[in-house]
Amino acid sequence: MSEATKSEAFSIFGEDGGIETIPAEIDHFALLGLERKFGVDAEALESTFYRLNRKLHPDFFMDAPAAVRIRSLEATARVNAAYQTLRDPAARAAYLVELESGALEENDAKPPPELFEEIFEAQETAQEFRRRPDEEGRERLSDARECFLAFRHGQRSALDGLGAAWDEAADRDAPAASEILRKMRAILGNRKYVENTIKSLNDALEQSG
Repeated sequence: MSEATKSEAFSIFGEDGGIETIPAEIDHFALLGLERKFGVDAEALESTFYRLNRKLHPDFFMDAPAAVRIRSLEATARVNAAYQTLRDPAARAAYLVELESGALEENDAKPPPELFEEIFEAQETAQEFRRRPDEEGRERLSDARECFLAFRHGQRSALDGLGAAWDEAADRDAPAASEILRKMRAILGNRKYVENTIKSLNDALEQSG
């Protein structure tokens, strides 16, 4: 991986034990002392998160000067954001892609072309079922949900494969290939449509009892 894409570990606590100001450019991986890779050691991530949270607990800074209390709150927020992002594979993939090739803009998001008609039909079916719930409609919604759950599983498997290829490039100290980035952006760009459709189907089924 190129020097520009490496994360140098950042220490929240200085040599004197005081809380350092965390520069905006410090990324989640550097903050938690992890390599900038798709594959993350879940146990190490969780252990680091809880260790830092314990050391940053507000009880330790009740009598500290205001500036120190503010730094502790800011550091806690940054650590929490890093943990929440890196613990979820899809969020971690999106974060890696954004670090490497820029933010996932709103116009990156588009429905999967192979499911465009199914998404439209599923939304219509959910609306109709809310108005007039019946057993036939419930069965159609359940079938549609299974379809989208399977598609989501396929997306996640594809991200895992692309993430492994990303990490192989990192191990060779080479930049991630543009094709890997393109495919990851495509999956991440349309996953929200799949997630929203699954949520819509779940909500319709739950509201009907």
